[in-house]
Amino acid sequence: MGLIEDIALIGADTVDGLTRFMDNSALYERMLKKLPQVIEDNPVMPFVRSGDLETALSNAHTLKGVVGNLSLTPLYNNYTEAVNLFRSGETAKAEELLESTLEIQRQFVECIKKYD
Repeated sequence: MGLIEDIALIGADTVDGLTRFMDNSALYERMLKKLPQVIEDNPVMPFVRSGDLETALSNAHTLKGVVGNLSLTPLYNNYTEAVNLFRSGETAKAEELLESTLEIQRQFVECIKKYD
C-alpha cells in the first residue's frame, strides 16, 4: 500500500484528490507531503487559547483551503465548520470542534510522514 491508499483509509477522498491533480499521483503525493509543514506554520489552538481569535480564524481558514484542495474531507468539513463558528462568534463551540479535529489531523500527518 502507498500514501494515497493509506490516507483514503483515514477518510480522504482520494478519487477527488487525484482528479484535482489531473490524475498525477506523484504531484498529489508531493502536495500531501507539504501538509505537515503547513499545519505547523498555521497553528490554530494556541491562538484560540491566547484569545487572538483573528489569527485563529485566519489560520483555520488557511488550513480549510489547503485540506480542501487535498480532498482531506474530515479535516475540510471540520475546519469549514470552525471558520463558520468563529465568524458567528461561537468561539467555545469552535474550540471544542477544533480539539476533536486534532486527533484526525494527527492521523493524517503521521500517515504522510511515514512516506517522507
